[in-house]
Amino acid sequence: MAQIGKGRGKGKGKAKPKTSAASQRIAAQKKTEVGPSGKTYTPLELQVLGLKKKHPGTLLMFEVGYKDYFYGEDAQVAAKHLGIVCYPSRNFLRASIPVHRREVHLKKLLARGLKVGIIEQTETAALKKAGDTRNEVFERKLTHLYTAATYVDSLDSPDTLSFGGRVPPLLCIVESPVDKDGEKVNVSIVSVCASTGDVVWDQFEDNGMRTELETRLVHLSPAELLLPEEALTRPTQKILSHFATHGHNEFTARIEHFASTMSSSDAFTFVAGFYADKNRRENAKASDGFRSGELTAAVTIFPKGVVVALAHLVKYLSGFDVADALLETRFFARFAERTHMLLNGNTLTNLQIYRNETDFAKRGSLLWVLDHTTTKFGARMLREWVGRPLTDRAALVARIDAVEEILSTLSPRLTVLRQLLHGLPDLARGLSRIQYGKCTPQELAILLPAFQRVGTALDRIPASTSPFDSAILNGVVDALPRVKAPVQGVLTRVDLAKLKEGQKEKMWKDVESSAPEVDRMNKTIASTRLAIHHSSRRGGIPSLVFAFPNVSNHTHQYLIEIKKAEFRDLPADWLVISATKTLRRLRTPIMADLLRRRAQALEALALAANAAYRGLLAEIAEEHYAVLRDAVQRLAVFDCLCSLAVVGVQEGYVRPEFVEGDNILVVEDGRHPMIEKLRDDPFVPNSVDMGRRHKVITGPNMGGKSSVVRMVALCAIMAQIGSYVPVTSMRLSALDGIFIRMGASDDIVRGRSTFMVELQETSSILQLVTPRSLVVLDELGRGTSTFDGMAIAHAVLEHLVTVKGCKTLFITHYPTVARDLEHRFPQDVQNMHMAYTEDTRLDGTRQVTFLYKLSDGLTQNSFGVECARLAGLDEQILRCAALKRDKMENDVRGKGRKNA
Repeated sequence: MAQIGKGRGKGKGKAKPKTSAASQRIAAQKKTEVGPSGKTYTPLELQVLGLKKKHPGTLLMFEVGYKDYFYGEDAQVAAKHLGIVCYPSRNFLRASIPVHRREVHLKKLLARGLKVGIIEQTETAALKKAGDTRNEVFERKLTHLYTAATYVDSLDSPDTLSFGGRVPPLLCIVESPVDKDGEKVNVSIVSVCASTGDVVWDQFEDNGMRTELETRLVHLSPAELLLPEEALTRPTQKILSHFATHGHNEFTARIEHFASTMSSSDAFTFVAGFYADKNRRENAKASDGFRSGELTAAVTIFPKGVVVALAHLVKYLSGFDVADALLETRFFARFAERTHMLLNGNTLTNLQIYRNETDFAKRGSLLWVLDHTTTKFGARMLREWVGRPLTDRAALVARIDAVEEILSTLSPRLTVLRQLLHGLPDLARGLSRIQYGKCTPQELAILLPAFQRVGTALDRIPASTSPFDSAILNGVVDALPRVKAPVQGVLTRVDLAKLKEGQKEKMWKDVESSAPEVDRMNKTIASTRLAIHHSSRRGGIPSLVFAFPNVSNHTHQYLIEIKKAEFRDLPADWLVISATKTLRRLRTPIMADLLRRRAQALEALALAANAAYRGLLAEIAEEHYAVLRDAVQRLAVFDCLCSLAVVGVQEGYVRPEFVEGDNILVVEDGRHPMIEKLRDDPFVPNSVDMGRRHKVITGPNMGGKSSVVRMVALCAIMAQIGSYVPVTSMRLSALDGIFIRMGASDDIVRGRSTFMVELQETSSILQLVTPRSLVVLDELGRGTSTFDGMAIAHAVLEHLVTVKGCKTLFITHYPTVARDLEHRFPQDVQNMHMAYTEDTRLDGTRQVTFLYKLSDGLTQNSFGVECARLAGLDEQILRCAALKRDKMENDVRGKGRKNA
């Protein structure tokens, strides 16, 4: 803008504006610093250099206007992962994305294991113009920092950073050696899912293979590992490195290190200080129980190593503004509890609990069979149930009683609760976004009515309606009405229509009492607008003499349009706003000042509205989080029970019977749940009675041995989840663990051969198994010579029979081993085989028909040559193999007769 009229020219008598120290420094740098292009750095480029230096190891996205820019090496990384163009621009390589597409691209970068920071402009134009820094570049700083494990997705966003409906957590691991060589260690872990607020902790002793740690890694499937830089033993480092680089997750697990591990006393002091600080703050986001010191007291019962891991998590998550996930210890859960069955990593993989072994997708897994949940938070809870079956008989009976009541009862309450589940947003994620202050007005406009539905769902059910027989279902009914009053209290204060439109300035029904600063700024703006109106009338200026209707700012309002010939008659202090060859558009000084004051007031209003809205979120989290979270947990339980009820209503599924006393496992006409669902042809059922605890199973290759033993294990897991099972009948006493050693694979990355992997996994099973466990061993000893393999198989099975006393399903092609053990332990060992029929073709070759039926007795033949024929090997090779087989069998029989 320029002044016109008498005395215009070089601005006589007008002092030059003072420049700040920062602007002088940037000006000096601009003169002296030359970039790689040979050109001096611009103020924005100097700002980029400073921020990149301040935040090393973070990929930075700079918001400049309507685009997010990547600079330097960050631009190359973004171009590689996002498929965008990277190009030189002055002193930097540069790439850009539209701001409105930020979330889409951000998730892609996070899924690659990157830490991403958002640099935003923190000054507004009007307020900057009124301040001392008006001649400097806009101030920018890091406003958001994300990794895959700390990113809290928006409410309506698909789970693009999830696997199997479950958002992967952050896992902190610390350890301390038990022996000098570091083979045995005490491991402490704490896992936190920022999106849902779920926290899992554990402490355990692990062997040299780190099988216990591997089991937890497979279960928790973390997206990020928080580890000490130097304090981990070599076996632990190997397995963590293997997990991070060779997992089958859709994301790349990221590893973050902290410099040194806190001592247990320092860790406790740090954690206690965190809770005390949260307690002192006016806007503390914790429950009343926390404010009374309940949470700090709860931490004292954790093992020292767990407190250390918790302290490092608190410190790390504070940098992402999501440490509040650790405020509610009532929702902390121990990973390995006596009330849950132990399923190690091999068991999860071999039984395809979470995903199949072909393409690692959910389809074809046990979770796929059982998951008929309606809500996202219900789906996440069912996944936890599937991986951690119950072992307590009372809890098992209570859960399956609830499933049966859902199947058999026509209660109006059940109908209402089922209807309630449909259309609910992800309430657990929404609560977390409220707790962290990240919930948008539009999301809150979705959450409040949803919680109102939850709280009022049972209002129309008469109070005289009989309660459920199930305590679990009654717990759901009791929890939901508690939501009504808190949510109604918020709804009476806010206008949902304005909230849905994102109008924070207009969202309050009684703005004077709910947001006094917003009310004050509204009155200031109204007063300024009135002054503008009066000024325009006094000056003979009609409102909006000239305006661009599509421009959102106020630059082109209240202008006077004058022809060029009339300039000389105008006051000298009028300001030229725009001009053409024939026209000038001007504004009076009074009007310019009023418009500037209005712009500043509007920006101050936006700041006040944001502060008031954040205060509302903090209030909800502080006063109502525990009640809302409890209701969501109960609804998730109900969703899981309904999902299991859908399974139970299928043809051929029955309720298992849980018995006390001796270890009992009897399956009559059991079917493999996944194979039956995937195939159109009927599955041949099989019966297994583990009265004689150890079954040695022989039979032809491709005869169905592995399918049968997997069927038994899967039916046991389904029963202990609380599901109906695909059998004619099933009786069992609860198992405390299922351990499986199947298949043949090496581990070159960790320097282990196929046979070494086989033996180490077997060794781990022998250490963990109890009399209440089920062990499945498939062809143990095949990775070495025949006699060594037979000796190892014999010794391991004899140890399980005489020492461990567990239930065993032992598949082998060593009939000598099976015969000897059944002879020596007839009360405990039973030989069985997969039935088949054998015929001779016209050309003299054998034809085998598999019956897929488990039968008593031992079979001598494996029919490997016939299996090779099915695989398509050349007939000449097969005839040669058959001759060699017959010759070797005759030689062995001959030696046997001589020895006899």
